[in-house]
Amino acid sequence: MKNLLQITIILLFKFVNTFVKIFSFAKGLSNSFSVNQKDKKRMSKIGPNVKLSYPGNIYIGTNSYINGGHFKASKNAKIVIGDDCLISFEVHMRTDMHNYADKNTLIKNQGSIEKDIIVGDDVWIGYGAQILSGVKIGRGVVIAAGSIVTKDIEEYSVVAGVPAKIIKYREII
Repeated sequence: MKNLLQITIILLFKFVNTFVKIFSFAKGLSNSFSVNQKDKKRMSKIGPNVKLSYPGNIYIGTNSYINGGHFKASKNAKIVIGDDCLISFEVHMRTDMHNYADKNTLIKNQGSIEKDIIVGDDVWIGYGAQILSGVKIGRGVVIAAGSIVTKDIEEYSVVAGVPAKIIKYREII
């Protein structure tokens, strides 16, 4: 069964060049899952401890690596991860959140709000970071371990904290 699922996934991705749309994920694989693209040096990899919700709304660029965590796209919102990204273990991304605006209605009865999460190219997201609904992360961003990203992050920023704030910018060395 495991080999059949791996073959099915490889066939699904055979002709994909720029972005990979995840249609299914083999639960419990003991090794990393590689996306078979034309340029084998630029394959994206997904570790065995990654949970995907609404995988049809999750797109992963080339040569990116997701080590572990939960990536929860929703019915009406997607997660897009650019090329050459490094995403550490226990990172969580979620495209929906509870609506809580009406103080006269119980929060649990207000439904949810769904917004895309967009991660640019060459982004490094540290261990345990949380990326919330509607966030756009610019190219070359570094997100420190344990940070909670609640707002957009401009290109080449280094952010840390709860909520994540810019602590410096990457430089040309």
